[in-house]
Amino acid sequence: MQRVKTNDSVEGKKSRLTLNSQTGKQVGQIDTLKEEFTCDAVVEAFWEEPQLNGATAEDIHWDDQWDPRIVFFNAVSIDRLEKQRVFFKGSSGQPWVRLTMHIKGTFKVAMQLFNFPFDHQELKIELMSDWSDKHMILCPYLDEKDAISTSTFTGGDEWYLHAHMMTCQGKTETEITGPDTIFPTYDVIINVTRRWTYYFWNIFVIMFLILLLTFSSFALDTGALESRLDVTLTLLLTSVAFKLVLAQRLPTISYLTLLDIYILAVLTVQGLIVILHTTMSVITNKNVASLFNIVSSVVLGVMVVLCHVALIIYIATVKRHPGEQSTA
Repeated sequence: MQRVKTNDSVEGKKSRLTLNSQTGKQVGQIDTLKEEFTCDAVVEAFWEEPQLNGATAEDIHWDDQWDPRIVFFNAVSIDRLEKQRVFFKGSSGQPWVRLTMHIKGTFKVAMQLFNFPFDHQELKIELMSDWSDKHMILCPYLDEKDAISTSTFTGGDEWYLHAHMMTCQGKTETEITGPDTIFPTYDVIINVTRRWTYYFWNIFVIMFLILLLTFSSFALDTGALESRLDVTLTLLLTSVAFKLVLAQRLPTISYLTLLDIYILAVLTVQGLIVILHTTMSVITNKNVASLFNIVSSVVLGVMVVLCHVALIIYIATVKRHPGEQSTA
């Protein structure tokens, strides 16, 4: 039996590696706080190996063969990684190798949370070859579509998993690896959209009701500053508590989410009401104080209504174009 070796076959030429990805096993939980997700995926790599021409499966010892050196670049932890190679001949009789990689692990993802909780996320499994781009090119396998199974998705209570999956080929950034060591990359992109109803009923609606109750302080006597401040400040502290609870559900980010902006807007309105009540207490003329009370409450109320209309329009736009994310 002849032992065939092809370890050095990549030198002096550029190998073309085609990949096909399947996440038909399982997409697991998505952790917004840690910016991680779990996935059980299968990735297949194909390449032509001329040096195996004339060889049989019995002649091949895979430990001696050329390795594409595929690594999962954004894997935080790998629970299982199984690799299997198969030798076969193409339609023209040329020798090919198929490498099947079955991976189960946790992957890091940079989430764009500006539109939280109406956000759309692209979960990526990032593959990279340790061969430089001078020797290797990664490209999609066009003869078969990448597949994903939505029936086994375990995070369906919080997320909606889209049936389509995308791939993207590229190269490592020169700032990371240097201009002389650029490596080819290949991203498998899974699209998910957050189910927002939980946050709507438990935060948006509650905050809106707290804001409405704050306006009830305008119904108290204009001279009863203590009573007005008791109502307003108590509800303001309740809003602050909601803000602190929300902070525990999100990672530390340098920008405000849509829900952050809404809660801060409610706090701002409540702060303005405190200022209006304090200003009203120094007005000695009861008629002027009563007029100031009516005008200020109406103007502030109209502003609140207009802001909510603008918010509804913005949310409708985001839901219509879920893939457009901002990171202001």
